[in-house]
Amino acid sequence: MPESASEYDYLARGQAFLQVGNFPAAIADFTQALSINPSFAAAYYYRGIAQRNSGNYSLAIADYTSAVETEPDYPVAFYARGVLRRHLEEYEAAIGDYDQAIELEPEDGDFYYARGVAHASLKHYDEAIRDFLEALDLNPEMPNAWYNLGIAHRDLGRPEQALEYYSSALQLRPNEPDYCYARGNLYSDLHRYEEAIEDYDRALAAVPSFANAFYNRGIALRNLGKPVEAIASFNEAFRFGPEFANLFMNRGIAFADCGDYAAALTDLDRALELDGALAAAFRARSGVHGVLGNAEKAEADHLEFERLSE
Repeated sequence: MPESASEYDYLARGQAFLQVGNFPAAIADFTQALSINPSFAAAYYYRGIAQRNSGNYSLAIADYTSAVETEPDYPVAFYARGVLRRHLEEYEAAIGDYDQAIELEPEDGDFYYARGVAHASLKHYDEAIRDFLEALDLNPEMPNAWYNLGIAHRDLGRPEQALEYYSSALQLRPNEPDYCYARGNLYSDLHRYEEAIEDYDRALAAVPSFANAFYNRGIALRNLGKPVEAIASFNEAFRFGPEFANLFMNRGIAFADCGDYAAALTDLDRALELDGALAAAFRARSGVHGVLGNAEKAEADHLEFERLSE
């Protein structure tokens, strides 16, 4: 860079470094721009982005703050600080930043969407829904806004509305695995297991190692009276994800449905080793002991199930 280079020259080169992921070089150029002009809000803003992408969150927030202090009508700097504060789970502070961004630029749907996510994180579902709808009014082609509307309605106990919003998200992104998985879970909650399995299969076509999709698919298959297929799905969940008590329990119940009581007991014992308060596992194991004629063990497990269910 020539000696006559201006702050704008350093800003431009820093932005080029930022685009290719060379964050240290970008930070150095933005810092040089600020040494020439300490009131250069854009340099603070872009240095904040580089600091954020480098994992230096406190420095990024400091730069975003300097940007808005230097230029109070800088909406994207408020927005960027809000995004980082939300990432840091500082939801109230994030909402304050989004409020400022929206006041300065009320026609940007991304700002409403981001504020809606922060509200949802605080379980402020009515506020979140209003923000998501406002975002969609400005830009109907925001699949994450439709998806998060679904989550909010699901959490409010409105499954039919949630299904509509998940489906709207999937119309925009038909193969998005998280959308398919979420709608599959809702179908399963509504005992619409065949539709749930279709969605889990779509999620798995996109992400073949999606362990939770295999697990919930296994539950849906077991509820449809297909224990052999359920076991195969649970085995894939074991293959791709961590072991946990409910996975052993549900595979154990599927083994019992197949009449493989030895395998069922092995899994149910392991489930209770991992979680000794898992009432449903005691109930399932009581049933297996009963079938095997182990009346004393069956009674002991049944009493433990009742105690935990009180």
